Amino acid sequence: MESMEIAAGRLHLRPWHPADAEVVVEALNDPEIRRWAPTPMAADPDGKAWITGQIAGWADDSSFAFAITDATTGQVLGHIRVKSVVDGAGEVGYWVLPAARGKGVAAHALDAVARWAFACLELSRLDLLHAAANTASCRVAQKSGFALARLLDEPSWDGGEETVEVHLHALSHR
Repeated sequence: MESMEIAAGRLHLRPWHPADAEVVVEALNDPEIRRWAPTPMAADPDGKAWITGQIAGWADDSSFAFAITDATTGQVLGHIRVKSVVDGAGEVGYWVLPAARGKGVAAHALDAVARWAFACLELSRLDLLHAAANTASCRVAQKSGFALARLLDEPSWDGGEETVEVHLHALSHR
């Protein structure tokens, strides 16, 4: 699928560009983003490998990633993507940069991406997983209508031998 943009009121969701490398480095080094990332964030000193991966996802239809930006200024505020699209279901994940946290950015972007995924990808369900201890992400899911489906025990996200309790939230297309 060719990459797309989504106008979402005060937010604009657009594909990632190589020019975004500086903000990606900031995100990859943010302790809160690293803490809650479901997959270890590889060392990427200039952000280029991460951006290349986001662009490649569009090319092979494996992942549909957007930079969340301020619709007026164009400032990058975060990231959201839909991945693992199989049998009418997909998984959504996101992060928000420190300066944009607590302002409803994640929930607003999640609402827009969910509508887009149901319409353009023709999905019937979106799943959202987060560490149970990540109460901010739980609030975002609930605010966006994602119902808590169940509690899972997943392998530790840092590669350790412990397990992590994970909330699985789901949103079905009506």
